[in-house]
Amino acid sequence: MAESKNMLSFDFGNSTLRAILCRFDGEKITSEVVLSESNEMIKIDEYFYWDLLRIFSFMKRSVEKAAHEVKLDSVGICTWGVDFMLFDEGNHMLSNALSYRNSIGAEVIEKQSAEEQEAMFYRTGILSDKINSIYMLKGIHEKMPSIASQAKKLLMIPDILTYFMTGVMENEPSEISTTQALDVRSMTISREQCEAMGVDPDIFQKIGEHGKVIGYIKREILDEMKVDYDIPFICAPSHDTASAVFGIPCEDEEFFFVSSGTWALIGAQIKEPVLTKEVMEGRLTNEVGAFGRITLLKNSIGMFITQRLKAEYQRDIQDTVSWNEFTDLARGFEGTPGIFDVNHEDFFNPVHMGQAIHKHLHPEDPEGKLDWNEIVASVFASMAESYCVGLKAVMKATGKETDVIYVVGGGSKNAIINQACADSLGKKIVTCDMECSCVGCGAAQLAGICPELSYGDLRKIITASLKTNTYYPKA
Repeated sequence: MAESKNMLSFDFGNSTLRAILCRFDGEKITSEVVLSESNEMIKIDEYFYWDLLRIFSFMKRSVEKAAHEVKLDSVGICTWGVDFMLFDEGNHMLSNALSYRNSIGAEVIEKQSAEEQEAMFYRTGILSDKINSIYMLKGIHEKMPSIASQAKKLLMIPDILTYFMTGVMENEPSEISTTQALDVRSMTISREQCEAMGVDPDIFQKIGEHGKVIGYIKREILDEMKVDYDIPFICAPSHDTASAVFGIPCEDEEFFFVSSGTWALIGAQIKEPVLTKEVMEGRLTNEVGAFGRITLLKNSIGMFITQRLKAEYQRDIQDTVSWNEFTDLARGFEGTPGIFDVNHEDFFNPVHMGQAIHKHLHPEDPEGKLDWNEIVASVFASMAESYCVGLKAVMKATGKETDVIYVVGGGSKNAIINQACADSLGKKIVTCDMECSCVGCGAAQLAGICPELSYGDLRKIITASLKTNTYYPKA
């Protein structure tokens, strides 16, 4: 087995920025947090943006801290999908990155017919969705023509930050698949798709390859940090779902999972994309996974609802509670939790999440007093139901069955949801609440700095690195 290595993994979500040091001892990877800060959208006038310059500053501080503690062998990154930044011919930023939670994409997709959306699916394998980058791009052409007219290059969120660090512009494959411009069969940008949406196909950059060096952190940045050695930036699965799925402690080539973060990505890792009417009607999508694999996914709301609810509950009681205390609210509900569609548009980005849920549970009394025990219990029950519905759809679409479902991400810590899924599906739920995304990102970096390691070797390392917990269905 390879000698010990130190990899720095950036794991950036909608609510948290984290830099994780992954140490490989020749057999397994251990991880420790180097730095962590909150992340949030910033509203300017009518639009929500991400503060990419602040995130870049966080990256530099993280590299500086880690590089003075150990000798870093590599750096890699994973973030949320679909959001991007546009650059002009001279590589100058044209604006900060808009958030997918703006209504721009929704306004574009509402004008499309079902036939147009079906054609878009068959061109690429990606389901038409209002958050997909191609809808935001078309919306920018309509709402911000002065920016669109100067746009010559597009980088996704992790691509942007990699460019800031290295000066190299490259589109990572798992992220670029979330645009709905990439044909996942050929791994090339669909010119037909772009032309149908009025998007210049040449705006996209060279598509990278997992495990390959993109470039090296700029010498001027290293000098600023007083780091006297070169650090390669390696192409890892940069959509956090792809890194999390690669980081699932399973040695099988194909498996079923729920990656539960801000969004819940419910799906299966498979070898080839599935483009059938059943997949499209089941609202599944074929995203690019790690090292040429495909993740057949159903996108569902994840812990975004609970994050919003916890903040609202704390404001309501004017106190701070732990996640365990918040979860206990559900255990304190004595009735039968109501089941509602967690993916209803009312929960996409409401002013008050608790009130929006109350209206669905009690349409006869929409402005009534909130029962927090009922709301939290109903959210957990409804999220479990959405996971189970999604998993059944994925199994049907793939024609495959399984006895085990893997649940990773922050939501894997929720015992109520996990047990409800085990009971409903009649299958084992194996959870890993450890650092699947960053370990997946770190293992992908290993492929670059230890090229003798095969894909199977990397999966064995991952499985040896992470502890699991199992929920069995109750008789």
